[in-house]
Amino acid sequence: MVLAETVPALSETLIPPLLQGAAKLAALVAQGVHVERILTCLSGPFSNEAALQAASFDTAVLSFLSDRPDLGLALQADVLRTCSVFRMAPGCDAESHTAPPLRLLALAAPGDLQMNMPIEFITEHLNVRLDIVFVLPDQPLPAVLPDHDVAICVVSDSNPATLARLAPMLTIWPRPVLNNPATIAGGNIDGLARDGVARLFAASLHVLAPTTVACTRAEIVDFLAAGAPLDEFLPEGAWPLLVRPVGSHAGRLLERLNDRKELGIYLASLSADQFYLSSFVDYRDTDGFFRKSRIALVQGQAFLCHMAVSDHWMIHYLNAGMTESAAKRADEARAMAAFDAGFACRHGAALAELHDALGLDYVLLDCAEAPDGRLLLFEVEMAAIIHLLDPVDMFPYKQAPMRRVFAAFSAMLTRAVQPASTVSRIISNSNQRSSDDASSVSASLSALVARS
Repeated sequence: MVLAETVPALSETLIPPLLQGAAKLAALVAQGVHVERILTCLSGPFSNEAALQAASFDTAVLSFLSDRPDLGLALQADVLRTCSVFRMAPGCDAESHTAPPLRLLALAAPGDLQMNMPIEFITEHLNVRLDIVFVLPDQPLPAVLPDHDVAICVVSDSNPATLARLAPMLTIWPRPVLNNPATIAGGNIDGLARDGVARLFAASLHVLAPTTVACTRAEIVDFLAAGAPLDEFLPEGAWPLLVRPVGSHAGRLLERLNDRKELGIYLASLSADQFYLSSFVDYRDTDGFFRKSRIALVQGQAFLCHMAVSDHWMIHYLNAGMTESAAKRADEARAMAAFDAGFACRHGAALAELHDALGLDYVLLDCAEAPDGRLLLFEVEMAAIIHLLDPVDMFPYKQAPMRRVFAAFSAMLTRAVQPASTVSRIISNSNQRSSDDASSVSASLSALVARS
């Protein structure tokens, strides 16, 4: 279906249903509050439709957080049939702010927590009023949206169709726009896919993005049957190689395969039809450990958000044993303290090249240092998370660096706003909770923390 898209009208008096959101719910889970207790606080009763819609959406988010994606998607779809615009409840530091909050509108797509940039984990710590509108397939945007100072597209490269749909509209949007899809990779949205990123930096002197090809099951079967050299299928490829289904994240179903036999066994074990094949780069340091960093690029300025240390090549922060090892945490603390003068300085040219080529105001990079000295780029992440959920007593060194990232994000929003657009504006009742029911839910969730 081809939609006749029009830019919505903007209203300061529109008050969407008020969400607790993933950041607040994840904080409760991280603090040990049982999911069933949180569900009790979200279960009503409710005196109006908006409070019911908000609690239902939060229940969908909680389902994603508790690894029940099918339930989460079903609940989310049910809510989005009646409401596609929501407002996040004020952040954890809201009472400390005296100035009016900056009004931010995020354009998102339906899906699980890997579909969109989890922006609320950042704005939770800022003086920002965050509204979110979900862009629904085959449906126009709402005729009226909340007025805002700046908009940001938070849809990830997992949904290129929505990015392509939004690009022309956001080019004429009545407010400044960050992460405009029209600027991604020089206007080539597919450039953020794994194989697109590899092509984008294939000739780079500073960035090593391992050669990656997207292929179908049938193509792999034909390659195995033909017995052709690997480099005819994966340019410059050599065994071992990495393989994963297209659309998989967080290392799910990612394997390192040593030969054709293992590739055939892997293929037979899955029902997926599309895969990425990539060259494997052994990025072990001289001490035998692998180190993978998550770096935020905020309008080109780099910040280290975490560094996982492991004796296994496939690292994710949650499986690296960081909580079990004081030595690994000390290693990460040193890396964060020395980042500006160390990693960021050594790879300054690479980071500048990444910023220019990707065309994104805000993006996360999963990367390491390659044996040849280049920045080894694993993935360009639009939907990855950075947060302050780690226990302060175990990770005290993360507080200041993460707040620097949040401050840079806030400064980016402020720079985007038209001059003087917020100087004389007085925030109306739209900055308040949308109903007594929503206030009750928030109070109940807060009480859970106090009792835990």
